[in-house]
Amino acid sequence: MNILKRYIVWLRRMSHSRGFGVQSPSAYRFIRYVLCEHYPYYGYDELRHKHPSLPWLVRKRMELYFRIANYRQASRMLSNGTDTPLLASYVGRACQRTHVDDRQDADIDTVEIARVCAVDGCEAYVEHLLSHTDSHTILIVEDIAQNPMAQRIWQGLLHNPKVSVCYDLYWVGVAFFDIDRFKTCYIVNF
Repeated sequence: MNILKRYIVWLRRMSHSRGFGVQSPSAYRFIRYVLCEHYPYYGYDELRHKHPSLPWLVRKRMELYFRIANYRQASRMLSNGTDTPLLASYVGRACQRTHVDDRQDADIDTVEIARVCAVDGCEAYVEHLLSHTDSHTILIVEDIAQNPMAQRIWQGLLHNPKVSVCYDLYWVGVAFFDIDRFKTCYIVNF
């Protein structure tokens, strides 16, 4: 990615940094201590040595998935991406009980955490996931600002009545399904 574009995106979203303007205490806590946490976690150094040549955006996303897995403490994370071994390395270091499953036809009782990458068949995969959500589900969609298929999926989630709180991080979108909360979408400078 062009470094100039990276800074332009950051400058355009500067007023949405670190939870500024967020009134909900739980949303502020999630933005401040999970999405935008800048302090190094316990496994970052080890993972940087294990995967030294990752591009900055891939590393940034993987560290985000690390923090989300640490926050949620799920037993299983679903993913339809091609980089599942890398994801399993980061998520497994964050929460040892979280198993990463890349089978799209996996038996699902309830989705705990799911990551959706814009690949062939992902729209049907999202529909399958949506039928197995509960109030603790976290759904992550990659490339919501650059991939047209991911944009369609993200817009569909924003209008889905099951989705309560969502976070637009430009590079990824994070959706929660807790229907006891008011429907809100936060823009976050990630």
